[in-house]
Amino acid sequence: MQQKALPASVLRKMHEVSITPWDFAVTNVLIMALFFAMRSCEYLVTKYPEESKRTKILRLKNIVFKKDNRIIPHSSPLALLESADLVIIPFEFQKNELRNHSVHMFRTLDAILCPVKATARNVKRVRTMPGSSDNLKLCSFLSDDGKATNINSIQVIARLRAIVILIGKEVLGFTELKIGLHSIRSGGAMAMFLSGVSTIIIQRVGRWCSDAFLEYIIDQVETFTFGVSQRMLAYEHYHTINAGISAEAPENEEHNEDGPSIITHDIRITKFHSRRRVPEQCYLGVLR
Repeated sequence: MQQKALPASVLRKMHEVSITPWDFAVTNVLIMALFFAMRSCEYLVTKYPEESKRTKILRLKNIVFKKDNRIIPHSSPLALLESADLVIIPFEFQKNELRNHSVHMFRTLDAILCPVKATARNVKRVRTMPGSSDNLKLCSFLSDDGKATNINSIQVIARLRAIVILIGKEVLGFTELKIGLHSIRSGGAMAMFLSGVSTIIIQRVGRWCSDAFLEYIIDQVETFTFGVSQRMLAYEHYHTINAGISAEAPENEEHNEDGPSIITHDIRITKFHSRRRVPEQCYLGVLR
């Protein structure tokens, strides 16, 4: 089953209904993952041991904040980290065997949905844990009993599905059973695509080595073709240059699966007026 792409609105709702420190921690981890189109094994503990995978979980040492071209130390106040111009994440080890692939994202004007602010809150949470070090996982969490633990994939998918149920199929177009942790990665790709981001940037951010990311651009999304019909009218009339070649249509044109062949034609520029006759020199051609 192809997991449905999750829109950012799901994470905004998750933040709205968050109450406990754990709720907010999960939300901030997912917001960060969305903007960087992350694989779940890059920011969560999964059922498979980290040692058995090429991809490694992000740690504090992998997060860099910059403001005015200067690095902001993790020890800085949260407000200063959140004011950074951008956050940089060097992905040291990945599934596709790319090494040290750095991706950066700039701060948004949104108080909640922002890669810089969400990452800053994650870093500050982990940095304040007892015995914190650069090698501590970004999904680390200090439980109420003072025990250090890790946010895991089972917990997160349960939380995500609860939010999807809360929002409802009527709004999202799918049920909680249609999503998984890959929905965050595909949601990141979809958000970029629908916003007009070029495919090369999507590929760079998501660290795809091929056009495999196109699998996440699902044409069932209602806004997929938003504005296309209107943009098609931008050139309602245009002048076609003389093809300059001679070709004859096949005898059985109606059976040509590829459509009509090119027919030699010559169209001259004229202005269209309701009471003006189109010149006899204008010959309409059919293009394949």
